[in-house]
Amino acid sequence: MKQRFNIVFVVLFSLLFVSCNDNKIDSTLISSGSTMDSNARESEKNLDKASYADVADVFLDTNEINFNKDVLIIFGKNNCNYCDSLKDIIKKDENLKQVIKDNFNPYYVNTSYLKIHSINFNDRQSKVNTSDIAQLFAVDFTPSIVFLSKNGDVKYLFPGFTPKFKDLVLDVVRKDNAMGQYEDLNKKIHNL
Repeated sequence: MKQRFNIVFVVLFSLLFVSCNDNKIDSTLISSGSTMDSNARESEKNLDKASYADVADVFLDTNEINFNKDVLIIFGKNNCNYCDSLKDIIKKDENLKQVIKDNFNPYYVNTSYLKIHSINFNDRQSKVNTSDIAQLFAVDFTPSIVFLSKNGDVKYLFPGFTPKFKDLVLDVVRKDNAMGQYEDLNKKIHNL
């Protein structure tokens, strides 16, 4: 009986070895990766737009951040109640919308998504991802509001939510100079 078991074992083991020794590879079992069509790539690139769809009439596409006039950047993220409250303030005030559009290139940057932004100022273009921009401005809280001059200098940083957002915007518009000490940050921005 033991001899019979040994023979069966050797035969089965040999079959296993022979079948595993086949040099042919079944290419259907191996993923060659997937290619995204252009629609899927475009959709992925613009996921963040859904987060500010209610105020899309105010904010510009963040693929390109241009400094042909002063810039307003609001950093937000998904599931942020204060971000939603700030968007509601903007959405409900037509006068505020107009002041923002007249005086700034406004951008809503959602830190929940990783995106590459092309920053254009002083005849230079830099490619920077969302997390690096947020880190540059030390965005620890959302929303965080950043006002920049068309030269790329910080005019004012406001971390957090304010129900008096309109007053803040009007204050920055009235003052042509920086409302704080931002020399170190300005150097970092200009070195992008």
